[in-house]
Amino acid sequence: MNKPDIKIHVLPGGKMPERKTEGAVGFDCYLRAIVSPTEMDPENPRLRKTIFDFTTSGLPEDIDTRHFIDNKNSEWAYRLEPMKSVLVGIGFVTEIDFPYFYWVAPRSGLSSKHGITILNTPGTVDPDYRGEAGVVLVNYSQKSFYLHKDMRIAQIIFMPATIPNLKKSSTTAILMLQSVELGALAQRV
Repeated sequence: MNKPDIKIHVLPGGKMPERKTEGAVGFDCYLRAIVSPTEMDPENPRLRKTIFDFTTSGLPEDIDTRHFIDNKNSEWAYRLEPMKSVLVGIGFVTEIDFPYFYWVAPRSGLSSKHGITILNTPGTVDPDYRGEAGVVLVNYSQKSFYLHKDMRIAQIIFMPATIPNLKKSSTTAILMLQSVELGALAQRV
């Protein structure tokens, strides 16, 4: 099978996605920063504004700091409360040739062990997108979960897309199609 070349531009503070085993189809992605869901970076409008990059210099003065904690190892963490979500950046920008794209998907270990998963999954990243993909993490557990820099939080899976030719059909054809489907279903039951 011919493997496509995909350029990965690692952002400052980001990490290269990694396949952890030869049998893995997904590449693990790492948490770079907590990012804004609404504001873009004033210096680079292709990127979301960084709210917190897990350094003391990155702790914002104008934001509620109850989520940002300094743990015992002198590392900053973000406390994700139960039933809350946060948008995080995964630390890289891709250059992908059409018709390839990638899906952002949850890591099963975070979900099964800690109740942490991704909303809007799989998240499709199109080949013409040139920004850092944002991942909406949600805590479905009953206790707080601590997010740390470089934590493996998602995986990406690259795929080629099939782009069909869509043909408009009439309403009469839809009614006929529905009756055929219902008839075929009734015969199977």
